[in-house]
Amino acid sequence: MKKSIQIAVSVAMLLTLVPLGVRPALAAAPASNDSYLSNQLHISQIKADKAWPVVNSNQAITIAVLDSGADYNHPDLKGNLLPGVNLVNPGKSAQDDNGHGTEVIGVLAAKGNNGIGVSGVVWNARILPIKILNKDAVTNVDMIAKGINTALDRGAKVILMSFSSLSYSRSLKEAIDRAERSGAVLVAASGNEASRVAYPAAYPTVVAVGAVNGKNQAIYQSNTGPELNIVAPGLNVYTTKLGGKYGSFSGTSAAAPQVAGAAALILARYPKLTALDVRQMLYQTATDLGESGWDRQTGYGLLDVNKAVRSALSGDFLEPNNSLQRAKAFPIEQQIRGNLGPNDTVDWFKMDVPYDGKVSFTATINSGVSSAMAATFYPENRTPITQYFGNGDTVTVPAKAGRMNIKLMRNGGVNSFAYVLTSKFTINPDRNEPNDTMATARPLVGNQISVTGNFHQEGDQDWFSYYVREYGHMDVTVTPDNKRVDLVLAIGKQETGKNTVWDPLYDNVDRDNPSERASKEVSPGKYYIRVSEYQQNAVNGEYRLDLGFTPLKKDLNEPNDTYSRASPLAAGGVMTGTIPTASDADWFQFTLNTDSYVTIRAPFIPVSSGFRIALYSEKNMNYALASTNEVAELSDRGSEIFSLRLPKGKYYVRLNSGIPFKYDAYKLTVTQQPLVSGYRDISDHWARTEIARLSSKRIVQGFGDATFKPNEAVTRAQFATMLLQAMRATGSKVASAYSGREVFSDLPKKHWAYNTLGVAYQLGVLKGYPNSQIKPDQAVSRAEMAAMIARAKGVALNSSSAPSYRDVPAGHWAAPAIGALTARNWLNGYGSLFKPQGSATRAEVVVLIAKSYQV
Repeated sequence: MKKSIQIAVSVAMLLTLVPLGVRPALAAAPASNDSYLSNQLHISQIKADKAWPVVNSNQAITIAVLDSGADYNHPDLKGNLLPGVNLVNPGKSAQDDNGHGTEVIGVLAAKGNNGIGVSGVVWNARILPIKILNKDAVTNVDMIAKGINTALDRGAKVILMSFSSLSYSRSLKEAIDRAERSGAVLVAASGNEASRVAYPAAYPTVVAVGAVNGKNQAIYQSNTGPELNIVAPGLNVYTTKLGGKYGSFSGTSAAAPQVAGAAALILARYPKLTALDVRQMLYQTATDLGESGWDRQTGYGLLDVNKAVRSALSGDFLEPNNSLQRAKAFPIEQQIRGNLGPNDTVDWFKMDVPYDGKVSFTATINSGVSSAMAATFYPENRTPITQYFGNGDTVTVPAKAGRMNIKLMRNGGVNSFAYVLTSKFTINPDRNEPNDTMATARPLVGNQISVTGNFHQEGDQDWFSYYVREYGHMDVTVTPDNKRVDLVLAIGKQETGKNTVWDPLYDNVDRDNPSERASKEVSPGKYYIRVSEYQQNAVNGEYRLDLGFTPLKKDLNEPNDTYSRASPLAAGGVMTGTIPTASDADWFQFTLNTDSYVTIRAPFIPVSSGFRIALYSEKNMNYALASTNEVAELSDRGSEIFSLRLPKGKYYVRLNSGIPFKYDAYKLTVTQQPLVSGYRDISDHWARTEIARLSSKRIVQGFGDATFKPNEAVTRAQFATMLLQAMRATGSKVASAYSGREVFSDLPKKHWAYNTLGVAYQLGVLKGYPNSQIKPDQAVSRAEMAAMIARAKGVALNSSSAPSYRDVPAGHWAAPAIGALTARNWLNGYGSLFKPQGSATRAEVVVLIAKSYQV
């Protein structure tokens, strides 16, 4: 089955030049009176309106438009349309059933200065619609070739093709060569794939048109590369629509008809120009954009119709290029024209070579001398090569990827002459060659492999072999570096008797996503991988083949499918394994020798959802203590799966997954922390005894996650709570509710310690701050801790006494309290320092309360 071409909705335009010494023969109206001309911003951008006073029509030639046909009833088109040809449904009219052709022809040659609608670049013309696109704007390369030949048979001198194909075609090339011999100017859209210039625009004798926006910046989708010649506006170009309507369309399809229109106006002025002359005029008069001279994004620049029809044709517009420093671009797959003579003996060019390969140059020289011109080629990192050209000669030179400079020189004694050089690049065979057959398949070794290949000649196929030693999963991806390479991937396994069983071909038939991928389970044996180009074309491009093999993951804990076969876990153990089927389950067991806090985490889960865990006690296997189906989601967030207090005993964990996996293993960890008085973080703490004792008396309490956080700073609210609880535990009558009138701005009634802080304030234990603040969540300093205990216990303070700490002078506001409590051995410092401004920790407060209240 032939792959079809989907046209891109885009527009482009053409530049033209006037032969040297020729003056305008006619004067035309200065501007058209079409009602929607103000919407056609592209007209002024390409300066067509300034060209119209010189020339605005061409009814002496036929302009063929290969597209979806034309709207023969459109009032702005029908006066310029010839009876068309329908190659899609022969015998039927070329009436447009898609709309693309009508849009293209409107940009090219909507009737100008007729008081209605829009104006084409050409006002009055003989347009021959040749319908090669069906109602879905789809065709094939053979149909394009047939369309060109039909246009030539009808005598067309300009042929417009606002569509693109990424595939080379021999039949299309033959039709284009015939057009060049016939003197027809071919104009084509470069394409809208954001890739290399597509065909037919990519051929050297076709004007390849890219698209720019209103700021003369290349549109992202517009294809670029060495074959690009010129650009024209291609964004929101206002034109004719089906049904007698008007509107905008965009892309290189919108740019190309502007260039074709310019070509027609050039031929109206100078009917004896050759197709090559017209192309050179367009390039010569283009407004340079981007890099100086020709560049890959905008070619020779923006179409300038006015300059094209008012300028003289230059025989060598690339001058001055008489030195290496002034070398001009000679893009691959393009033509250059120049002159050499006694006063201009040397021309320099520079060519960017994309890959290692060879470049062929075919010369047309209007000199009778067999070796009129010498060419010296300076490939990057290679010895220069000198060859000689006569008319019709073809010279091929090797070239390394990178810059190649070219020096053309007139041989001594030869008179002045003009030359045209056409370049053709051919990529070198890849380093895996020869590997065109199964017998010469290149072995691939390793579990992660990447190789580069290409199709250097027609019919080239690249074969590889890969030996699988164990069950596993194989991923193969082939990715081209440009969309001209239409890859097809084939994978087969050699079975007994050396027969090879092949998978269906991997070909997604999507040129916008040119990679081909295979992902499959494999068994031990030899596999063949064949990579080919769909059309069997030679293509200047490379592909990368990536092969990844993942062996079946061994689950060392199997068999553990039931709780009776549960794999044992030591303290701090890791659960790991695979879940190869949805019915599989993995069981693990662990034993707690004392009450503990158990935390289960999942550092890695191979699936994104559907992984389930359940925890059971040996005492009751019918009901899970905890379970969740969101293990994968919790793992992704870095969250704990379970954290819970468990009494000593034996426990089981059951794991299963709704999404099976066998090429990677899950990893879950179980952490056991012994509980001391219900806490998991005080087992080896210096204040462990006091924390346990005061907790048992309900004077202090920890947090919901089984921690006491002994080294954490204690807040004023927390300290007040502990202090009042100690007072109650030792027989003091302490109110449970605050009944004072003082209102604190930072202590709303909904605060958890509202009553505690209020009572502590009423008792004089806690002092407030200016602005009616009590700062409930502020950390208590060690100085405040001493003062609050002294107040609560009613300790007599001697203001003249000073503690023996170097950082607590006699004048310190808390010095009396610190000194008194130190003297009672309730309070200790850090050697000779007390650190009065340091935050009191929860452990320090507990020990101080325990000593001062003897609890």
